[in-house]
Amino acid sequence: MAESLKGARPESAPATILRLTAARWIFVLCATLALAIPILTTNDFFITVLTEALIFGIWAMSLDLLVGYTGLVSFGHAAGFGLGAYAAGLFAQNISAEFILTLLAAQIIVILVAFATGFVVTRLSGIAFAILTLCICQVLFQIAVVWRSVTGGLDGLIGAPLPEIFGRALEPGREFYLLTVSTLIIVYLGLRRFVDSPFGRTLQAIRSNEDRASAIGINVRLHKWVVFIISWMVAGIAGTLFVFLKAGANPMSLYWLESGNVLAMTILGGMGTLYGPIIGAIVFVFLRDEMTTLFRAWQFTFGLVFVLVILLLPSGLAGIVSRIRSQFWTSRY
Repeated sequence: MAESLKGARPESAPATILRLTAARWIFVLCATLALAIPILTTNDFFITVLTEALIFGIWAMSLDLLVGYTGLVSFGHAAGFGLGAYAAGLFAQNISAEFILTLLAAQIIVILVAFATGFVVTRLSGIAFAILTLCICQVLFQIAVVWRSVTGGLDGLIGAPLPEIFGRALEPGREFYLLTVSTLIIVYLGLRRFVDSPFGRTLQAIRSNEDRASAIGINVRLHKWVVFIISWMVAGIAGTLFVFLKAGANPMSLYWLESGNVLAMTILGGMGTLYGPIIGAIVFVFLRDEMTTLFRAWQFTFGLVFVLVILLLPSGLAGIVSRIRSQFWTSRY
């Protein structure tokens, strides 16, 4: 009996401190490596593809807030991404390409729409929530297609200028990549602080059992509303970066298939981790790029790989990291 209790003993305080310190050093190492990529390689195509993958990583993290931490599966998360892209593109074309100002303008639009739509959708849960988010996404897609005088219709916004930082235009490639990495690091640190806060812990209680959370006095609907708005804000940041990467915006960024892609990235990387969706986005983009050149029926091949990963790694690619970490700490402490 004593031996069994010994195995269930909680982690000691020194071990916890050491584990957190190790996690911080791993983050610093990964961030440093990401920032050093332009020095380590001269392949501009690789840097461009990696930039797109990291933008999708920000987008996938925003969905992880809903799916992984709150238990709200969204089939229309392209709405926040595409809305941010269009708002940023229009602002950059007509007013200013200053990145900070463009980002703030896009965020205002995204917050207003998320505030209104979130008031409705957060009254629901489960499949009803998923379907209603899909409907909202498709409504925005139709608006982008029909409102040609503003959105450009099916042609989209064409010719968005280069982003500027304090009046200096950033060149595509290495300079824009560094802007993307810096933004991703800031977003990740902000979201990590958010999910580790008491509010974030409450979200995990809602994910575990929404009825029980409500019974103990948690305002479930308010928490869902707030996290819905924040997830759209982060998706809007990704959309702002994306419109500068592609020098424009297209209605397909609001299409339901894109919502499926970002959901696949999140599941592939590992939900409820934040770093997992980043890994999933990188693997998704590079795997898709490779398979489109190797296979004519690349969607079938990609779907097969995705299914195999989910069957073998139910926790996603982040599950590999968790297993290594658990084995390491179990063997040492």
